[in-house]
Amino acid sequence: MSGVGKVTHTDIAAYVLGVLDDADNAAFEAHLLDCPNCQLDLLELHGLPDILNDVRRYWPEPPVPAPRVLAPMLDEVADIRRRRTLVRRLVAVAALLLIIAGPLVTLAVTPSQAPAPAVASGPPPPPPPPTTGGSRFTGSETGQALRSEVFVMPTEWGAAVRLDLSGVSGPLRCHLVAVDWAGRQETVASWTVPAVKTEPMLISGGTAFEPQDIEKFQIRTESGAVVASIER
Repeated sequence: MSGVGKVTHTDIAAYVLGVLDDADNAAFEAHLLDCPNCQLDLLELHGLPDILNDVRRYWPEPPVPAPRVLAPMLDEVADIRRRRTLVRRLVAVAALLLIIAGPLVTLAVTPSQAPAPAVASGPPPPPPPPTTGGSRFTGSETGQALRSEVFVMPTEWGAAVRLDLSGVSGPLRCHLVAVDWAGRQETVASWTVPAVKTEPMLISGGTAFEPQDIEKFQIRTESGAVVASIER
């Protein structure tokens, strides 16, 4: 075994199976009070003696942690699990914001009669990683210089949106507006088109609408004129 005063994480199996001597057993229980990893391992392995029930008569009885050890240990493990769940959710949200460049839904823009705007500049995004959970839509207007794609990703709070735009010129202030099937509108993002053309332009934003509820997107100027409409 590990020896008196020297406890390792590998003692957990020996502890559950009851093969530690009295000194090692006491040392490991003291270690168990302050080691979250061993506490989690104990919860996962505590049913091992039941699995070995057929040969139990050949094995010594596994020790049962004293109430002073087990009760606070279970409370602490439950708290650790809650904190880990919260951390995983925060990491998922951060990862979602980082992969907005990966498209789930692509929508091409058809310009209206208003002058074509440009979108806030940014470097070309890398090739998007494979994604699941959405549909892809594309479209274009023959003979038009303006080209746009809108990528929509479902989230717990609605939808993350990315707009790629080319064939526009500035200076100009624009808004990307999401319109649902009931005609309700939400501004997804606002930006300034630089005077010097930079293509492609990239704008990211979000909306409370779920992807399936969005009928179209519109690019509008600061005065409200519709520059381009993105239809399904």
